[in-house]
Amino acid sequence: MKVLYALQGTGNGHVARARELVPLISQTCEIDILVAGNQSQIDLGFPVRFKKFGLTMKYNTSGGVSYFKSFFGNRPLRFLKDVFSLPVKEYDLVVIDFEAIASYACLLRGVKSLQLSHQAAYWSKLTPRPEPHVWHWEFVLRHMSPSHYKIGFHFNAYDTFILPPIIRSEVRKLTPTHGAHYTVYLPAYNAATLAQWFKKFPKELFTVFTKEKNVSNTLNCTFLSVDNELFMNSICDSKGLICSAGFEGPAEAMYLGKKLLITPIIGQYEQAANAICAEREGALIFKQLDESARPVFELFFKSENSVKRAWPNFAEQLVECILYNAKKGIALDDISTLQLH
Repeated sequence: MKVLYALQGTGNGHVARARELVPLISQTCEIDILVAGNQSQIDLGFPVRFKKFGLTMKYNTSGGVSYFKSFFGNRPLRFLKDVFSLPVKEYDLVVIDFEAIASYACLLRGVKSLQLSHQAAYWSKLTPRPEPHVWHWEFVLRHMSPSHYKIGFHFNAYDTFILPPIIRSEVRKLTPTHGAHYTVYLPAYNAATLAQWFKKFPKELFTVFTKEKNVSNTLNCTFLSVDNELFMNSICDSKGLICSAGFEGPAEAMYLGKKLLITPIIGQYEQAANAICAEREGALIFKQLDESARPVFELFFKSENSVKRAWPNFAEQLVECILYNAKKGIALDDISTLQLH
């Protein structure tokens, strides 16, 4: 069986999931990889056949979506060319992790694909999200990467096609300890803003991961370049994680039993929805780094309540299920045989 696995390279979560699933698929199938965008800090660890520009969202340095940068930072003509030229009919199975080129190439050529992503969880009306719903963000979640079949991942099974997070093998092998620092990853804020903010809490220590180069440490902040192994070891040995309201990072912190303080990137609807779901699991939420957030940080530092979720390791079983469905002509999103206990 020949498989195309297409993913967004603009988020660490998509790449982390691919690192877990692609080796399992490749054990029995010939597999090609398509990556759109290149903003992830996690190395895929396997060769990529198709490297595309794709579609992406741009952010400013003060914690919000930049619609101006997003509009002018994409290349619509190049996107259309990639859609029309991608040879999706070569494949017996197309698996897509919220990647637009492969989605629309399949739609154009009548090839049925499987959407296997966190974002697919928001195709269900039962998945919590902000009120009132923002129609253009709902449109993006449903139509940026459309697929005939869908399997979503989230903190809870809000619907029948939603599974728990896939926790990477590297994370499952870690033995958590309770160190002296908090791990911080807030990529929408620059290092200077973070250093100034954490000066307000001189009794606490912070290990801050940043994409910026040559950042000087402060009395209570140690700045490190984004590195997958360093980041996971930092979380493992930390008091807790302070991060944006993505999905995989908070999920891995929950699995390790860490306190969790998160913020949705301003104007990012999906992250606002993630924050609502994470809060229901026990995470604390702040909106932005201003004085309104100070009491939330102080409560977080005093709190002894961690968020612990012992999600099962079902990645191998999921891959076997999907490949069996594809070979037998069963609906690709039929996960009725999975045992998640």
